[in-house]
Amino acid sequence: MYNYVNYEKVRLRMMNENEKVSFGKYVEALRKERQKSLRETAKAIEVSPQFYSEVEKGRRSAFTNERLEKLAAFLLLDENQTYTLYDIAAKARTANDVVIPQDCVDYVSTNAYVVEALRLSKETGAGEEEWQVLLDELRARKG
Repeated sequence: MYNYVNYEKVRLRMMNENEKVSFGKYVEALRKERQKSLRETAKAIEVSPQFYSEVEKGRRSAFTNERLEKLAAFLLLDENQTYTLYDIAAKARTANDVVIPQDCVDYVSTNAYVVEALRLSKETGAGEEEWQVLLDELRARKG
């Protein structure tokens, strides 16, 4: 069973109980925890040090998915840390960056099993056939 409240989320809460951890502060903490310089981290994910610094300071939006993957690999993040990175990045993006229809955003963000299903589908290469089975079942329930 997927345990959405993992070590990373608990650690984030402990970092500062009164303040929500921003994407920039989170990546800065991960980078410093692994004793990586800003310059070498920026180079590893193929952005300028200035841009990377702006992200850490919260002046720029979160990185693209490709850069998040490179960052997770460079910092040797485990699965939970990587998912936390993606979750915080998603929350940091502006409304213009969201590609999920607005009527679905609340449902997805408040139901961890939806995120788990999407991630497992991605990891296992689930295709249209598998999703069609689920859709047919849900349509049958709806009537």
